[in-house]
Parts: sequence; structure tokens; C-alpha cells
Amino acid sequence: MKIAILTDTSSGLTPDEALARQITLLAAPIMFGNRQYHEYQDLTPADYYRLLRLTKSHKMIPTAPQIAMQTIQVACDRLAAEEQVTDVIVISPAGGISGFVNTLSAYAANITSVHVWPWDSRGILTAMGDQARLAAALVEQGEDVSTILDRLAVFRKSVHEGFAVDSIKPLLRTGEVNPSHGPSSAPLLAGKPLLVFEPSGKIKVAGGALRLKGALGDLLDLLAADLTAEYATKATVLNADQPETAQQWLMAAHDRFPQVAFDVALISPSFGVHVGDGAMGLAWGRDYHDLLKSEDEK
Repeated sequence: MKIAILTDTSSGLTPDEALARQITLLAAPIMFGNRQYHEYQDLTPADYYRLLRLTKSHKMIPTAPQIAMQTIQVACDRLAAEEQVTDVIVISPAGGISGFVNTLSAYAANITSVHVWPWDSRGILTAMGDQARLAAALVEQGEDVSTILDRLAVFRKSVHEGFAVDSIKPLLRTGEVNPSHGPSSAPLLAGKPLLVFEPSGKIKVAGGALRLKGALGDLLDLLAADLTAEYATKATVLNADQPETAQQWLMAAHDRFPQVAFDVALISPSFGVHVGDGAMGLAWGRDYHDLLKSEDEK
């Protein structure tokens, strides 16, 4: 048995990092009008947000279509032919915001070169990316598919994500959030609606704040409720190309929880189409390194 890990750029992984971790990374497609781009291949996050601001007056609405099943099949066939891979674990975006994992589950039987194992990360960006990182590290340690999926399930239970956005209109337009599942959306549109991923991977409106500072406080309150002595917690400040605000959030978060390891990452275009320009977020969960073998166990 030889296992490969496959994911896409909505995980927040860059091509360089994926190469270093031996993760097969596919570029998520982005549509602007009739033109299709691919993350990191011909559209960097900075390019995306610049294009979004330039086209706002033209009411050109970007979308993020699913990666085609033929693209998955080509990648799997290549892994089988060139690297003698027998099993491919595909780490997907949350099934609550993307139909990709369900489509792949239905299509997987058509891929005969390898055994495909679809995995719903029930998250996006760091939450999804850390699952790919964990899976790749477990492959390197020589674990089998069953063990990897079991560890992913343990890790996934600890993961949480929330976002403060300028408007929920992009999500209402795509149908990715139902305002009836949370507080009334009408007053939230004037401030900063707060969106959180549910354990199922769906997004719900969880409240709102007048300013980003208040939204950060709300997210840190949610983080506080999840802190546990059982394992170390890692958290990531997510931003839609807002480096100054990201650093402000990072310092405020670290001041409140010095025991938590914080870092910063971009909201990639494939999720940026859902949360819009100006979004900020926080992802947190168990440090995935805790689920790897210690040196004494190797």
C-alpha cells in the first residue's frame, strides 16, 4: 500500500508548501464573468482582491465552481502511474458549503487506478489545511488508511472557525447560509455579521458586532470556551488581504491568550467569493502535531 494525500488550494496550502509536504495540490477555479482563473496559477490572493475591488462598480460577481471530476481522475491516474500510489485520501472543503465531497463520493468508483477515500474536512482554509498536513505527516510515519482517517476524525472534532464579514449578501446569494438558522439578518447588515461553521460543516449567522474589534472579542470568547488542558491549542487569524488589521488581531489575541500559538493566513479567493472583501476570521483547534507519534513511539 502506498498512500497519497490530495487537496486543493481552498485549504490555504501554497504550491511550495504542498511540494515540501508531498501533498498533491489542485488549483481551485474562480470565475469572474465568463473568464476562469485558478488560484496560485494565474490568480494570487492579492490579485483576486485587487480585481474584486476594481470590478465592484461593474457588479461582476465572482464564483467558485467545483473542481471537475475529470481533474481528480487525471491526478489519481498520474499518482498511480508515476509514483505507484494505491490509495488517495482527498481532503475536501466542508460539505456544508461545497458539493465537492458528495460529487466525489458518487464518482469515486469510476477511478480504477487507485482507491479514492473522500474526506469531508467540515471546514475551510486552515481547518482544512491542517487536516491535509496531519494526513501527510501520518503517511510519512507509515500509518495505514484506517489509522489516518481515525486521527483525522479526532482532530476534526476540535476544529472551529468563525468570520466577521461586511455583509452576508454573498452567502445569501450562493445559498451557503440560511438566515433563519441564526439571529435576524436585517440588523446585522448594518454592522459586522458573525458567521461560524457548525460541526456539520454548514455556516450559520451567530450574531453581529458594530466593529471588527467587537467581532474579534466575540470570536475570542468562543475560543475561550474551547480551551482545554487536554491538549495544546493552535489558532490562525484569517484575513481578506488586510495585513494591518490581521496584525492588530494577532497582537490582541496573543495578549488575551498567551498560551495559544497564533499565526496569520490569507482568506483564499475560493472562499473569498463567499465572505467578500473586508472579511476577517479566526480558526482554532488542537495542534495537529499532538496526533503524531512521539520520538519514543517511532
